[in-house]
Amino acid sequence: MNITDWNNDEIMRLVMARGHVTQKMLLADLKDEDGNTIPQSTFSCKIRRNALKLAEFQQVCKLLGYEISIEPVKN
Repeated sequence: MNITDWNNDEIMRLVMARGHVTQKMLLADLKDEDGNTIPQSTFSCKIRRNALKLAEFQQVCKLLGYEISIEPVKN
């Protein structure tokens, strides 16, 4: 699936929907994994502002069982 032109909100909605998790459940799992608490409002605002860091997205993908791939564009 090509998500090159998607924003954080679109990507996170897809990943969470396919993983059958809510933001609240995801944040609880992230807290269990690294011990840091992220308020839901802060996380939600980061997603809406397209300000989610790559490291944060990588952590979410790892937690939900996804991998991130980069492939060359086929002409």
